[in-house]
Amino acid sequence: MDLWAWVTSTIGLATIGIALILLGYRVFDLGWTAKGLKRAKMIGILFIAGAVALNYGVFSLTSTEAPPATSVGSFDVTCADSSTWITEDNNAHTITWAATYNYTAGDFSYWNGVGAAYQTNSQYGQVVFTVQRGLGTVGLVQTYGQVKTVPSVTNQSTGTSYALLTKSNDQFNALWTRADASTAYNMVTLTIAETADGAVVTLNMTLSSNAIGSMIQYGVQDIVIDIGGQTWTCQVLLSTVT
Repeated sequence: MDLWAWVTSTIGLATIGIALILLGYRVFDLGWTAKGLKRAKMIGILFIAGAVALNYGVFSLTSTEAPPATSVGSFDVTCADSSTWITEDNNAHTITWAATYNYTAGDFSYWNGVGAAYQTNSQYGQVVFTVQRGLGTVGLVQTYGQVKTVPSVTNQSTGTSYALLTKSNDQFNALWTRADASTAYNMVTLTIAETADGAVVTLNMTLSSNAIGSMIQYGVQDIVIDIGGQTWTCQVLLSTVT
């Protein structure tokens, strides 16, 4: 142990305090004046008090390494997809989901003009969000993604309203999947490690046949998504009907 570490330790403070008090009471004489001896006793008492306080953790005289700084400022969010019926505008924070619907069959089937096959895929939407550190965000941080608003569509013939997304066990079929394959419905927490630049999360949603069937062609319904502190709008468009 170096000298400064010993002096600033509990034992060091107590030893120096006791020595000064003994000096103040002339247990050993260094030829000091009465005024100097009085000061020695007072300073010795202060050293003893410091040793007691240090022992009980009131303060510390030794330097400790500060933990890594954590600060949440902003996040940069981008969106991508691999479907022909979904497009996104990363500047406007919008996603356009162009659904097709067959009023006769009451489902999403339509003929794509090739052979006799009918397509049904536009009922399903998948987008991938990349959330990266923005200005002022450092260290281990968390943010979240949430499908905040799911609208309902009223059938003009029956007056019945239908939620735009289907449900499973009273949860909207809006399923988030993190990079580690863990999942969460409607809302997900994203952790960005101290050494990572960002996080990636996939959102899968399923449209309700009853809701889309209650829309008119070129009608639009908006699903609102919050992610990384940003608000995104998924515009569900009934683009093609058969």
